[in-house]
Amino acid sequence: MRSQKKTGLKKSISWIILMAVLLVSPSLLSGCKGVELENKTEQVRGYSRQQAMILLANERNRYQNVYSPEIWQGDFQDQMVENVKGFLEQIATLKLMAEERGINLTGQEQEALRNLSDQYYAGLSEADRDYIGCSLQDVQTMYTDYYLADKVAETLTQGAETEISDSEAKIIHVDQIVTASLPKAMAILKLVKLEGADFDAMARRYSESEELERELYRAPEEDVYQRTAFSLDEGEISNIVEMDGMYYIIRCRDGYDEEATLERKERLQTAMLDQAFLSVYQPYQEEHRLHFTAGFWNQLDFSDHPDSTVTNFFSLYQEYFS
Repeated sequence: MRSQKKTGLKKSISWIILMAVLLVSPSLLSGCKGVELENKTEQVRGYSRQQAMILLANERNRYQNVYSPEIWQGDFQDQMVENVKGFLEQIATLKLMAEERGINLTGQEQEALRNLSDQYYAGLSEADRDYIGCSLQDVQTMYTDYYLADKVAETLTQGAETEISDSEAKIIHVDQIVTASLPKAMAILKLVKLEGADFDAMARRYSESEELERELYRAPEEDVYQRTAFSLDEGEISNIVEMDGMYYIIRCRDGYDEEATLERKERLQTAMLDQAFLSVYQPYQEEHRLHFTAGFWNQLDFSDHPDSTVTNFFSLYQEYFS
């Protein structure tokens, strides 16, 4: 039986999931690795090699699927290992928060995590199991801790203000003609205002900028170009807009891109949830800096077991709890 977690939970902890879901720079988490600070960093045992290898194998395979195995010839492996280590130190910090706040898993959640672990473990090939070396219990530990981190994040973001109006998130598309000459702009404006005039053709012929179309969204401080563009009805052509020594004629091509507006709205809401979470998490992390002491982190070789292909630890989790 799957637990009925809300899909919005994934947004509340997107800063953690980001490393796991997107192909991003290995330095993404470099600022959160538990760097030792005097009297602040707590040395802890952390996860076993087998447990860590569940994530390391996942990320190794995912990256080399895109960049080829040659990616590990430089210092990229060291960066990746440090990122995964830092990621797990964050998970351990969130577990500590859960303990202090009395946040536990329900019986239904535990059952769902057991089922998820069974599914992941059963899907491992012989090469995957040889490389990772984990047991089913190791998989359950990693999924349980990851889920608990999610649950802490959800608790910390409850009640956060995430209301974004369509007007605030609105995306529009405009066409433009740009010139550095006011007399030229005035002459072009007369032409494009004629009945039946082909704005696109005139833009290609007369504009001094190769950028003939722009996607715009509302900014906290709008310039005259943005204010003019958002004031236009669909199909309407502006008068001449002067900005930074250039002259613009703007036509509103699409006054409301519904799909892009929805995507922007979700990004803004995610950012607000992230900020609400980090406003609580970061001060706590400053007081509880964890640093794993196990020696295996410096003894890994990503060239081992090239036949291991598993990449679904995080994607299976998202599919299962969405």
